[in-house]
Amino acid sequence: MILDSPVSEIAREIATVEASATVLEAAKTMVERGRGSLVVTRDSKPIGIVTERDLLRKVVAGNRDPKSTLVGDVMTSPPITIDHTKSVREALDLMNRKKVRRMLVTKDGAIVGVFTPRDVLALNRLCLYCGKQIKSALEFGDEAEPYIECECGARYHKDCAQTVVHCVDCSRTLVTHVEYPEPSETTGG
Repeated sequence: MILDSPVSEIAREIATVEASATVLEAAKTMVERGRGSLVVTRDSKPIGIVTERDLLRKVVAGNRDPKSTLVGDVMTSPPITIDHTKSVREALDLMNRKKVRRMLVTKDGAIVGVFTPRDVLALNRLCLYCGKQIKSALEFGDEAEPYIECECGARYHKDCAQTVVHCVDCSRTLVTHVEYPEPSETTGG
């Protein structure tokens, strides 16, 4: 089960920003890298974490100028960490108790990744058409189900994608070749 897997199997690689960078520079880095958080460093050593939520609450809502506010002034320090060998279940429990949405994963004291509950949800995807779970290779191994993923991230069972043809979420074409059943193969004959 995914919850019993080591957190290191799900953690994503980190992206960093220096504490002396401006919030505007950090925000641009988040957008460019497609990240919701950055590990804050000073002299290449991790000292904190800055998240989209930090930027929203401490800069935007605080009416601070992102061009002159430094990342080191709005980061969360020290960040909550968990050892890479701990289970996903333990990580989620710790995050819930500490009331955080991101946690840094460590190995021998060094930061090796970042973990979010969204990473767990990404592994347990539901078919956007039928609403049933798509069995993942990580959790079900040889019993994994084939699926089609849209550019927007929505996933569909292969058979459901053949039925719906266009993504329910963004309307992009999922499949270009659809095989329709013969009339004799349908219940209406």
